[in-house]
Amino acid sequence: MTVKVKVGIPARDTVMTGFAHSLAMMTARSAVAGIEIGLTTSSGTLIADQRNNLAKATLDEGQDWLLFLDSDMVFPSDALLRLLARNAPIVTCNYSTRRAPAEPVAFKRIGTLEKLYTEEDSTGVEACAANGMGVALIHRTVFEQTPKPWFNIPYIPSSDGNWGEDVWFCNAARKAGFDVLVDHDLSKQVRHIGMREYDYMDTLAVKEEVVALWEAEQADRDAKAALKVAAK
Repeated sequence: MTVKVKVGIPARDTVMTGFAHSLAMMTARSAVAGIEIGLTTSSGTLIADQRNNLAKATLDEGQDWLLFLDSDMVFPSDALLRLLARNAPIVTCNYSTRRAPAEPVAFKRIGTLEKLYTEEDSTGVEACAANGMGVALIHRTVFEQTPKPWFNIPYIPSSDGNWGEDVWFCNAARKAGFDVLVDHDLSKQVRHIGMREYDYMDTLAVKEEVVALWEAEQADRDAKAALKVAAK
């Protein structure tokens, strides 16, 4: 039986080059494995509406799964296959925020805002209270059994702030009886593309590696030049 996956991409007007490369490689590898991919983008600035529209399209078009991929993520070509192999209704990746100080996006507890960290020795899957949807695989039954709106950005008086649409979804899905899982192994290979300013300290941090690479390349060039001279 063919597995049908909706790859849903909420975006604004553009996508990152690294994301485009990751998407192309993942789509090709998944297709070779026999996965039927339906690719849909949802443009706009209201992320909750975009995610709701992509979830609705998954149900309307008869796909089994929805793979959310945010357009500022980088991931390995086997990301979808590995998430499917977990055989769980909701499997997410715990990536870093794209601004300093870097923090994980997964929460161990929502009420206390305690974060769930993917450590160097973390492996397998672990349940969390909520997580980002940047790389997240969700089975259609979650949307069928979770009341609408699936994604929302509500005001929370106790904190005088708003929940993200991802926290809303995870909380609603857990109330509907679904665990929200973090795939620690895949999380280590997911990157979040951000913007920052670089200064000389950044160059010094990798100076030894860069100089060693340049010296190796120069030695190779010198050796090839010497061979050409000797051959004359």
